[in-house]
Amino acid sequence: MADLLLFFVAGFVGGAVNVAAGGAKLFVFPLLLAAGLPPLAANATGTIALWPAQLPGVLIFRGSLGSAPASLVLDALVAMVGGTIGALALIFLGEGTFLVLVPFLLILAVSAILLGDLITKWSEKLNLAGERRWLERVFYFGCGLYAGYFGAGLGFMFLASVLLVSGMGIHGANAKKNLLAVAANTAAVVPLSFSGLVVWPAAITVLLGGLIGGYAGAKVIGKIPERLMRTAIALLGSGLTIHFLIG
Repeated sequence: MADLLLFFVAGFVGGAVNVAAGGAKLFVFPLLLAAGLPPLAANATGTIALWPAQLPGVLIFRGSLGSAPASLVLDALVAMVGGTIGALALIFLGEGTFLVLVPFLLILAVSAILLGDLITKWSEKLNLAGERRWLERVFYFGCGLYAGYFGAGLGFMFLASVLLVSGMGIHGANAKKNLLAVAANTAAVVPLSFSGLVVWPAAITVLLGGLIGGYAGAKVIGKIPERLMRTAIALLGSGLTIHFLIG
């Protein structure tokens, strides 16, 4: 019962901060560790539990995606291939490799969350849209690979990538970011679901907590300045992860 309560709290907090500033995985992952889940199981369970919360973003902002469905489908497929390979790498490389990579993954996630706005501005200014099309899909594949393997801060990474290489405005880029993130995570969910790593009672409880937390976040936590929220998410989430992994 105590574990289920902690799973619910993990989902609630994750859903709330995701609505307010993004970065839910960085909170959910250490709380699942605190409940006693092994690192690989906590990571896979968090990915499964947070996946449905991303779907509304695609539906809400689909009108901003533009009018090139064939290109969007191909971009999404590239992200899905990355997501699948990332999830398979998590499963087959095992916990030893994951624990070695966690510090670097945390640095990547914290950087994406803390520097998200700055990276977005740099990406808009640099704008490599005139370069070769393959470069754009290399970015999407890389983000997909990260989504399948860990995924914290993924939304910020996809947004920066879209702005950097697609030439889209911020609203269109945000819509495309949602589509690509859902595509990558949907692909990752399939092998993870059959991997034996997912603790399903935890995943379902986190999901329910996330739905309620998302509503609460929109009503209450959204009043807190986003920069303050991002800093708290990045520092506290990474601190908790390090504590539960090496404590």
